[in-house]
Amino acid sequence: MAASNNDRRRRVRAIRLNIFAMIASFLRLFDKPTRVLIVSCVVFTVASLCVIVPKGPSAFMDGQSSTSIAQAGGSSSAAARSAASSGSSSRTKHALAVPAAVDDGSDNPSWMLPSGGDYVDLSQVDDLNIRVSIADQKVYVKSGDTVVYTMICSTGMDGSTPTGSYTVQNRGEDFFNSEENMGARYWVSWANYGEYLFHTVPTDQDGEYIVAEAEKLGVPASHGCVRLSVADAKWLYEQLPGGTPVVIE
Repeated sequence: MAASNNDRRRRVRAIRLNIFAMIASFLRLFDKPTRVLIVSCVVFTVASLCVIVPKGPSAFMDGQSSTSIAQAGGSSSAAARSAASSGSSSRTKHALAVPAAVDDGSDNPSWMLPSGGDYVDLSQVDDLNIRVSIADQKVYVKSGDTVVYTMICSTGMDGSTPTGSYTVQNRGEDFFNSEENMGARYWVSWANYGEYLFHTVPTDQDGEYIVAEAEKLGVPASHGCVRLSVADAKWLYEQLPGGTPVVIE
């Protein structure tokens, strides 16, 4: 009987290992963000089943169900907070926490990605201010006099970006300028309420990024605005509070 039980345990372990190997092989077919999404969906499904299935006498139900319910409740609370934040997006923006930048393992060009590494949580930055260096073609996010994040940018050609002290004003998700025949996404105004902006590399009339223009990031190329990578512009759009001081020099 003991030998039979040992054989049964070995078969169960072998089956489990085969299942784990199949799952791992399946996940390797996708990029990292997709793998994370798949695993999250599986975890959420399991947690949901734990919530709706009555507690039973088994060790799994007794030991696991309460934890799963707590985790599912936490996810719901986070979703509610996210929905509340999205609902107020048309009003004044406030700094929110952001996750660290993730290398998605894709072939996305550099002008789509964070240009300074992992993002900081702007809600935790004291004396937040922005300095744009036309000479360096860089945007420096600062806490007082200390630089906490640096971004590559493109300012205006032929000195068209005005210098001086400004503040963050209104913002929007996208625009298109028919006179220049280009637009951009994730804009944040710092002068004249929509005239001079931080925004992504340019888009065409269909909202597609203009690669030839995007590849100019790092040299003067705009008509006065400050161009940023897509990720950097989106970060500022979502995180930079209204009223933040901006110095262009």
